[in-house]
Amino acid sequence: MVYSIILLLSRKPSVTWAEFKHYWETQHMPLLKQLVGHDFPLSHTRHYLELNEEGRPNVEIGSPEGIDYDGLAVLTFWNKDHCARFMKKLQDGEKHDIHARSLDQFVDVGRLRGFTVGQTSSTGRDGGAVGWRFVGSV
Repeated sequence: MVYSIILLLSRKPSVTWAEFKHYWETQHMPLLKQLVGHDFPLSHTRHYLELNEEGRPNVEIGSPEGIDYDGLAVLTFWNKDHCARFMKKLQDGEKHDIHARSLDQFVDVGRLRGFTVGQTSSTGRDGGAVGWRFVGSV
């Protein structure tokens, strides 16, 4: 069974929406892969909130109050041990400092949230269970 972490990221007030997305994709992700090597997650999927004309989240259900993040990431690992190896590499002295400096370029670190999720189920439009399929290379 795979093990997943969901991250909620808010951009720094001094960082524009475009700068946030650009830095995360072109600077932070390559750096993260370099820092952890083979212990990189099976997938690191980034989602960006869609904004309306007023620059507020485009909310389909409920209200935008309380939505104070700009991006969501789903990190999927083979298992809890794989996740632990990834996290341990990021806690290493020099790697920790490099990672922290990169995050500080675009993320309001004080508002960063991450949590693990349990069992994941997925249903395809034909009604059958989709399951988890890895897209990419290990």
